[in-house]
Amino acid sequence: MSSESKTKIFLEFQFAMILISGNVLFAKLIDESVWMITFGRTFFASAGLYLFLKWRDKPIFFPTKTENFAGLGSGILLAVHWIFFFTSARLASPAIAVLTLFTHPMVTVFIEPIYFSSRPRWKDILLALLILLGVGILIPEFKPGNDLFLGIIAGLLSSLTFAFRNLLSKKYLSHHSSPQVMFVQSLASAFILAPVCYSETIPIEIKSLGPIFLLGIFFTAFAHTLYVKSMFQLKLKTAGILSGIQPVYSILLAWLVLGDIPSYRELIGGTLILIAGTLETIQFKKET
Repeated sequence: MSSESKTKIFLEFQFAMILISGNVLFAKLIDESVWMITFGRTFFASAGLYLFLKWRDKPIFFPTKTENFAGLGSGILLAVHWIFFFTSARLASPAIAVLTLFTHPMVTVFIEPIYFSSRPRWKDILLALLILLGVGILIPEFKPGNDLFLGIIAGLLSSLTFAFRNLLSKKYLSHHSSPQVMFVQSLASAFILAPVCYSETIPIEIKSLGPIFLLGIFFTAFAHTLYVKSMFQLKLKTAGILSGIQPVYSILLAWLVLGDIPSYRELIGGTLILIAGTLETIQFKKET
């Protein structure tokens, strides 16, 4: 891979990270349940991607049952990931949600060899542990039963489901276009979450519907399609470690938009995560 191609992939990946970092803000900005927010975002994302694929005259579904089942399974994992992620943000804080989520590089480093013929390098393990240390510094004492503890657990479950979704997508769907992959996953997510419409009132006011539409089209369909595209061009552990920069972006956005001033723990933990991402970036650019 040429140096120019690596730079392009890296810049696309970082742009996707900046956009995805804004997702957590909607947990505080939208006054709806996490179930309705997640259904709304996946509904608008799948609708937008469907129109895009039709406009480009591209296939909607995959040609084999195995691939469509993989798309369905990874879409369900994506829905569960978003539910736990938004729950973590509301029970604990946006910072805790994104920082517990980004234990997923460590999960990926250890489970990727199960799915692919590769072995974790000691450098990868050290970088993953550095990210874990950064996350650990951000988390104060554990007190089982309170909202903070439950928020941390939700964030860790969000991390686990996100890692397995990425592995499933990479193994079975990486030879397809990222808009098609994201469409099938978003459609599957919207389908399994649709029953929420029977138990909750569908938002029709612009103050709720507008942000959900924005979240679905721009911060989900576009941002995650760009993320999937970059992920397919990288090793999963590399994508995971590089994405460790996202908590830093999220904390900065929460500071600017929500007024959540980062604590000293968040600053120290974020710095360690940033160092791990920077080292992985340098390593990635040196690889041929």
